[in-house]
This record gives sequence, C-alpha cells and structure tokens, in this order.
Amino acid sequence: MKTLTASNQRVQFYLNHTKEKPSTSATRKRLEALQTTLEERNIMIDEMFPHKQLAVVDRIIYLTSGAGITKVGADRLAEKCKVSTRTVTSAVRALKETGEFIVGRLIKTKGGAGKYIFVDKKHPNFREIMRDVFSFSDYKFAQLTAEQIAEQEIIESVEAVSSNEENKSPNINIYFKKQEKNNYISDIVNAIKDSIEEEVHPSREYVEEYASNSLQIEFYDLLNGLAYPKPIDAVKHILALRIGSDCDIKRFIKAKNIVHSISMRILDGYEFDNIPAAFTAALIKSESYEVPPVKAEPTYPKRSVSFYNWLNERE
Repeated sequence: MKTLTASNQRVQFYLNHTKEKPSTSATRKRLEALQTTLEERNIMIDEMFPHKQLAVVDRIIYLTSGAGITKVGADRLAEKCKVSTRTVTSAVRALKETGEFIVGRLIKTKGGAGKYIFVDKKHPNFREIMRDVFSFSDYKFAQLTAEQIAEQEIIESVEAVSSNEENKSPNINIYFKKQEKNNYISDIVNAIKDSIEEEVHPSREYVEEYASNSLQIEFYDLLNGLAYPKPIDAVKHILALRIGSDCDIKRFIKAKNIVHSISMRILDGYEFDNIPAAFTAALIKSESYEVPPVKAEPTYPKRSVSFYNWLNERE
C-alpha cells in the first residue's frame, strides 16, 4: 500500500476531540501484544528492533496508546529517545514491516516529507481514524482489511514451507514470498472490488458515496451525459471510481479518450468480456508511457557585424 498522507489540521482535530490519553499501562500491554505476535512468527522482538530501536518503538506505542494515532517528527523522536535519526528511520521501517501499525506522513505545503503519522491497527479507534483522518470509505477499508489478511496468511504459509525447506536460498524464499503475497493480495482486493461493484446499479449516489476525488464524480457526469453504447452505460459508475482517488486532469483526459476508444470498438462490433478491466488496463498502460522532453529552441551566439563606411573611403 502506498504511503498515506493527511493534513496537520485533520490529525490535530482528531487528537483534540479524543478523550483517551497516552498511558504507560496501555503502552506496556500493547508492547507485550506486539512481542507475542512476533514470537508467533518465530521472531524475537530484540531481533526485530536491535540496539536502541526498541526505545523508539516504545515511544511510538506510548504516543498512540491514547487516541490510536499520533504525529511526530523523526528529529523529535531522536531527541526524546536519545538516539540518531538514522536509528529512528530503521526502527520506523521495522515497525511498518510488522504489519501492526500504519506509517503515514503529514502533508507539507513545501518540498520534503512531513512528520510521521503512526496509527495502531489494533486500537479500538482504528476504523474511525481511517474514516475521519484519511477519508477512508467502507470500500477502501475493505481493501485495507484484505491486504492485512493476505499479508498474515502469506507470512504463515511461507514460514511453514521454509521450515521444511531449510536448504533453499533465503533470497529465493524472500523473492517468492513477495511475489506470492502481491498476487494473493491482488486477488483478494479484486474479489472484494468485484463483489461490491456487482451489487449496485449505475447511479451518481453510488459514486458520491465511494469517491474521494471530485474528478471521479465529474467523470461519471461526463459519461452519463453522453450517448455511449449500453455496455459502457451499464458500468459508468465503476469506470468513474476506477480513475482513482489521486486522479488529476491529465488522467481525466486520458480516461475520457480510452472510454471513447472502447465505445468506437463496440460500435464496430467488438465484444468486451470485461469493460472495467479493459479500461483499467488501458489507463495503467497509458500512464506508463514516458512523456518526451520538450526540446529547447537552438540558440546561436550573436555576432557583431562591422559596418563599412564607404563615404570615408579614400583613393
């Protein structure tokens, strides 16, 4: 999953209106739960977080023990834990790999990465945080849940296979683990996506409910206002969401052209087995094309031309 981002105002608003405050007792219980989870995977917590990294993790768990979410900079963590920012970065990376916490970033108006946002996936407020802070719909939350289930099942299955095949190269095991994990997650997410999409009828209300980008609604209005063939008209609500929550005007135009191309092929007699799948594949492929750089006009150095004054010519 790509790194989630949220504005400082949203995170702070949620923190201000949450009654729960961080506590050492809740921190200790959560750390013990994390240790138990890792031990079930045959991983010792001090192996996952060597040296001073465990102190960083302890601090993060403390900060999230109240509301379930916190925002903090790497430099602040380094200062509180008396470690280097490099140690903080390593600890955060390892914490993310446990699958127990979401590591996001605050949106910055200028360049560079913002402060960390940590969310405890096992906190009672988790679903509420994803909805209020990150604008997750039930549909997107289902995708996230599918990824969590897939990650856990793949880890368990790979560990079982690895214990019976100790002679295999660790690098090969890791490679196939990632490949299998990615394929499995993709299958589950697609299954959830298809099941949700099959249960609804084309409507603007459906798009408004699941859209997180105004261009998705505008794309539906565009498709709804044009006389496209019935196969496209039947899935226009799906196509509107498929342009993505991160859609910009460039992708919007590409998507419009792709729908037009599909429409022309349908009118020519071609039958698509799955229009949303064909549309999505074409959209992904269109974004993989590299835009050729604009060549600058050649510049030539200016030469000074001497003027011959023929009036002063002497015989």
